[in-house]
Amino acid sequence: MGASESLQEKRIVLLGKTGDGKSSAGNTILKQEVFKSKASPESVTVECVSGDRKIDGKKITVIDTPGLFDTAVDEETIKSEIIRSVIESSPGPDVFTIVLKVGRYTGHEMEIVDKIVEYCGEDTFNHSVVLFTHGEQLEGQTIEEFVKMSPKLQELVNKCGGRCHVIDSKYWKKRQMGYRSNRVQVKKLLETIEEKLKDNKNSCYTNELLQMVEEEIQEEVKNMDEVSLSPEEKREIAKKIVHKKLLIRLAGVATGTLTGAFLGIGVAVASVVTLLKAVGTIAGAAAAGASGLAGGASGLAAGASGLVTGASGLAAGASGLAAGTVAVEAGLVTGASAGIGAGLGAAAGSGITAGIVVGAAALAGAIGGGITGCKAADESDSVCDAIKNAAKINYENAKGVVKKAQKHQHKLLKIKKNDKLE
Repeated sequence: MGASESLQEKRIVLLGKTGDGKSSAGNTILKQEVFKSKASPESVTVECVSGDRKIDGKKITVIDTPGLFDTAVDEETIKSEIIRSVIESSPGPDVFTIVLKVGRYTGHEMEIVDKIVEYCGEDTFNHSVVLFTHGEQLEGQTIEEFVKMSPKLQELVNKCGGRCHVIDSKYWKKRQMGYRSNRVQVKKLLETIEEKLKDNKNSCYTNELLQMVEEEIQEEVKNMDEVSLSPEEKREIAKKIVHKKLLIRLAGVATGTLTGAFLGIGVAVASVVTLLKAVGTIAGAAAAGASGLAGGASGLAAGASGLVTGASGLAAGASGLAAGTVAVEAGLVTGASAGIGAGLGAAAGSGITAGIVVGAAALAGAIGGGITGCKAADESDSVCDAIKNAAKINYENAKGVVKKAQKHQHKLLKIKKNDKLE
């Protein structure tokens, strides 16, 4: 956990699915229309949006994330907004507010609850509260009584330490007193957040990914020469720069992995952080990568020691490269996830064709593939360019190594033949 920037500022991240009233909840908390909200079967929030307001002398920032668990928005848009959510939340939110709707929970609604449980890490729940919307549907019940009727909802609330509240953006907004008053319920919600922060020793939720992103933002701010800009303006510019960089470098990472990394799933955090660390150390690794590629022939020369499998291995490599050629020419490239199995270096490449992972990673080594992939990402203007450039560069590098390997194999066979004659 990391220390909150200021005890007077609170960052609240809204999580939930399409149609459950996240944006309306954000407006209710801030007591003003900041987030676009309307009744729709499709997600209104397709971008990560934040808004803030001073409430009782404290700055409250609410970050409305896109419908991460159920949305019709395309993969690349959602990926971009997950990255933006990480950036907006860094160095970490004080609380995640899981927004659900009071109503009849069918199989589909229960699937969403399962997804929330699946994607959120234990420390995420330790910094979470459940906020139900459409409170008028309680029909005289308390929210605690409603939750008890569903074992899965009760399990989710229990994971959040029993912290749950309820609002109704339509019917309760004018009432000043009593249980069915947004004013009363929002006050209780903010009190719950304050109490939980005290329990957490005034530390916000964070993980290694959020910390790395915060460091990148601060580095960009430090590198700015514009003295006329305020610290807030510099930070906003820095966030946009970091967003573009991360979007390119994480081009091949699956949306689910990014969501899991944001919400503290250990394996997902480790995968994304490892990839970003590889990119961060590219300058030092580039020399080793180049040396590895240049020494491809020498590595293959060790065939007698079992490092080369002979003609069949080279044939397999050639087949992989042939497949890579077809993939590059057809524009069919995989993401970084396709290279993870080939090792850290391959994963660091923003996009490597499946054929190249088979052929090039086996011959040139995973590190060489990763280095060129990272270079391609740094030199690209878009995610699509990053993927295609990495694929083409890795293919060219691998092709050169295979030529050297074939030449050396021919030499080995010739020596072997001469030995037999003697």
